[in-house]
Amino acid sequence: MSSAADLEALALLRRREPRGFDLAYAAHAGPLLGFLTRLSGRRDVAEDLLQHVFLRLAERGPELARDSDLRAWLYAVARNAYLSHARRAPLELDDAALEALSSPPPDVEARLLLGDVERALGALRFEDREVLLLVAVDGLERDAIARLLGVDSAALRQRLSRARSRLLAELSRLPVAPFARRTRP
Repeated sequence: MSSAADLEALALLRRREPRGFDLAYAAHAGPLLGFLTRLSGRRDVAEDLLQHVFLRLAERGPELARDSDLRAWLYAVARNAYLSHARRAPLELDDAALEALSSPPPDVEARLLLGDVERALGALRFEDREVLLLVAVDGLERDAIARLLGVDSAALRQRLSRARSRLLAELSRLPVAPFARRTRP
């Protein structure tokens, strides 16, 4: 489902007005950059891929249908850009990029947990990481995700369930920090 801002951006893009591009960029660049950084594990790669996504919007925006789901379209382009990149280069996790993505609460345990989740996500297969990010982090509609991945809703539910199980398994393999262990006084 498209938001009012997306519908306005689409109308402007179809008329080839630059303000449509600006609206789309303002609304979606941040979340897309986070999605691409988590997929690639590198901020510099994510920035390059984000540039590709918005170049594609500049080229193809006027051709989009009035009722297109702009957000889902942008995520599809981002996903395809990442897949093309991944075929050429292996996944390299950049700790600085993962650190920059997180804005954890000030307490240390929450910070450690978020870092553990990022590391566990990085250890998952692309397909698992992708579905978890699309659902939990980027909050795309399930129907849009199913279309993006080319599966039906039942297959998406099953894939998501398996990805969650694999994430929990990865989290259970991580060592517990010494000061996070509870001791009796």
